Amino acid sequence: RIADRTQSRAGRVCCWLARRGWCGRCGDWRERAMVRQERAGFVWANCLAVGAGYKSARWNGISSFSLTHLLAARSVEAKRRHCRNTAVCALRPTRGQESARVESNSNRQWDAGRCANIVRRAAAIVAVSVLFLWSEPDCAAAMSEPQKLVAEAWRVVNQSYVDQSFNGTDWFKIRMKNVKKPMASMEDAYDVIRNMLKLLDDPYTRFLSPAQLSSLTSSATGELAGVGVQMYPALVDGELKILNPIEGSPADRAGVRKGDVITDIDGESVESLSPDDAAARIRGVPGTRVSMSVRNSSGERRIDMTRESLKIASVKHRVVKRPSDGELIGLVDIRQFTSSTAADVAAALKEMQTAGAKRFVIDLRNNPGGYFPGGVDVARQFLHKGDTIVYIVDKNSVQDEYEALDDGFLADAKVAVLVNHGTASASEILSGALKDNRRATIIGEQTFGKGVVQTISELSNGSGLSVTIARYETPAHLDINKRGIAPDINRSCPDSAEILSCLPDSF
Repeated sequence: RIADRTQSRAGRVCCWLARRGWCGRCGDWRERAMVRQERAGFVWANCLAVGAGYKSARWNGISSFSLTHLLAARSVEAKRRHCRNTAVCALRPTRGQESARVESNSNRQWDAGRCANIVRRAAAIVAVSVLFLWSEPDCAAAMSEPQKLVAEAWRVVNQSYVDQSFNGTDWFKIRMKNVKKPMASMEDAYDVIRNMLKLLDDPYTRFLSPAQLSSLTSSATGELAGVGVQMYPALVDGELKILNPIEGSPADRAGVRKGDVITDIDGESVESLSPDDAAARIRGVPGTRVSMSVRNSSGERRIDMTRESLKIASVKHRVVKRPSDGELIGLVDIRQFTSSTAADVAAALKEMQTAGAKRFVIDLRNNPGGYFPGGVDVARQFLHKGDTIVYIVDKNSVQDEYEALDDGFLADAKVAVLVNHGTASASEILSGALKDNRRATIIGEQTFGKGVVQTISELSNGSGLSVTIARYETPAHLDINKRGIAPDINRSCPDSAEILSCLPDSF
């Protein structure tokens, strides 16, 4: 009934607007009708197919129901037969039925004929609604391309965002408010999407322009064109702080150091930029120039650099001899996780094992994370079959467990992991898995605390969205987001220190 009334009103208003040449507003009314039809249709299908009654249907956030699914369901006759055994028949009881229900619950009498009429009416509503939605090509086309992009972005977040309360906002109302805004260009649409996402108060759910999406894709494969600065995954005390310059990069040669704060890029303030926005500005075509102002304890200075094509060596390794006993120790330095990191780590470990190393140190200091499966696959090399690596908890609080599929080839080797405040995301997955399974001693400082997982969705015009789709927990079911992982041995181990000096005597 809700769907019927809403569709009828929307149809009348749209035709009235169209006759007066004001079909631009039709999209708004049509979207309202679609939302109501979607909700009402879901409830109707749930009551008939499940027999669970009105109260069992989930009204909040329902956006995945398809009219096609309902039309492809059982015939009206089959629904009528099923309805005799469900609570749907009681939705509109007669006065006699109401009296019987009051006198005795066991004397209920279902009105099968009335139930059949309800089924027929619902089928008619669905059919009319589908015809209504399919018969308005002119009104659908009235939405501009920027408005369609905003609607598409809203839909991606609505379907997959981990917090289904949407930070306490009315997400349906936000859609209606933003889609109908006048937008002259795609840049206007980008601003609307960014402002819409700000309401979620999630620094990791963000809009990506086509250039930013391309930059992020390059970063995932380890191929970049820029100056070689890595930043923390989120603002630190409201500032863009450099996590580490890539060794040998233009930034490294120019004297950029860990902890420097970026204040402007090409003369423009970075006050409103996220780390990903800033990275997109810094990256560009090889051979072009970029300037950057950085601040540290010595003051502020401006640096001019030329962009270069960079291939990040995500893994470095070497074997060292401990002076005290001559023990050979394999050191693996993982700078970030890319699609090739797990294979690179496996090759490095096997090479050092062949060289005689029996103990291994994994250096994850200043590793911002990156490719999520990379952290999982590296952990498998040190764990026994069946050991839990991480739990992924989605928007419906459903847990998905990642575990070791077989015994890792170093499942019994002695391992230490070095961490600091710059250890984040996929690095924390690896650290947490080895710690909770008692496979490694974690040494250093409290980690950064990025315990959420994002997926990248490309939009129709080449831009994209990074959307938080889940949070993760360590094997001990610890939620580390904004908390981090506490080390087993808390001690400062700066980059300049020799790694062996960071290790306890017992290792």
